[in-house]
Amino acid sequence: MKTYFAAFIPDGETWSVLFADFELATQGDDLCAAFSAASEALSGRVKAMLEDGEPLPEPSDAAHARAAIAEWCKEEGLALPEGTLLQLVPCDEETERLVRVNVSFPEHVLKRIDSKARAHGMTRSGFLAAAAQAYA
Repeated sequence: MKTYFAAFIPDGETWSVLFADFELATQGDDLCAAFSAASEALSGRVKAMLEDGEPLPEPSDAAHARAAIAEWCKEEGLALPEGTLLQLVPCDEETERLVRVNVSFPEHVLKRIDSKARAHGMTRSGFLAAAAQAYA
């Protein structure tokens, strides 16, 4: 199981969360809710990346994570406030190794697959994987 650093930033009564290795942000009404939201957001992003055949980034160490988050905040014109916490968030999704395969379809079938994938906002690979899982 991979873990990724996130900055938990106090913002009045709520906590904002920024991930160092993903362009990903979320928030929660308190620290516990923020951690739960962070875990859910990370799982969703990782699942989408795997379905689309994208490689997951290697997790940053603490120093690189802190620097990446500070840079992100600087670009947004924000300063990291006192009380910001750098915390590891576990990645619950299976990080199975993806395998590239070549398959052949009649042209009209491939056009139909691509059309259905676009209609659902998916890639061809993601659509075929979802179809296979639904069929199984």
